[in-house]
Amino acid sequence: MLFEKLSDYFVDDLIYKDTQLLFVLESPHNEEVKMGYPVAGKSGRDMSKVLYERGEPLGKLIFEQEVKNLGIINISNYPLQTSAYTNQELQEIEFFPKIRQNPKLRKHDKFGINGVLTTIMDDFQFRLEPHKDKKLILCGNFAQSAFDTRFEESEFKDVLRVPHPSFNQWLRASNRELIEKLKEFIR
Repeated sequence: MLFEKLSDYFVDDLIYKDTQLLFVLESPHNEEVKMGYPVAGKSGRDMSKVLYERGEPLGKLIFEQEVKNLGIINISNYPLQTSAYTNQELQEIEFFPKIRQNPKLRKHDKFGINGVLTTIMDDFQFRLEPHKDKKLILCGNFAQSAFDTRFEESEFKDVLRVPHPSFNQWLRASNRELIEKLKEFIR
């Protein structure tokens, strides 16, 4: 476990033996910590609604294996939004908001953010490395940027970049064509 003091907030990835396609997202938040699996909140419900016309979060459908062949991996298994933590005094979360704004190493790292960022990114790389035979869906700018710092698209079976499902982005008319491509990609 990366951050022992944060173990109550850890949310593991959902990857099964039959997983052929992985959604790559940023990090868990309140609902994910509460439920114990990724994409358990509103974004998960939006994903499920768009992809399967279902009301339950996509994370629940994958966790309960109602939807087969899909998996979810977060860049960070710990929430990067400090509002998810009941104990705001935890030293480990100090840099999380800055990492969330920009998952790239800082050229001038006066405050020591690179150490925490490198730890998170090393762990993400370690967890994703064995899955190069799978198709990836990089959800949002953070996931795309973090992925690009450690991998080349050509290393994976296939990669699709889509907006993050939060704030109804998958339901917007401006993203309709890309979401149709996403639906075809997961079939």
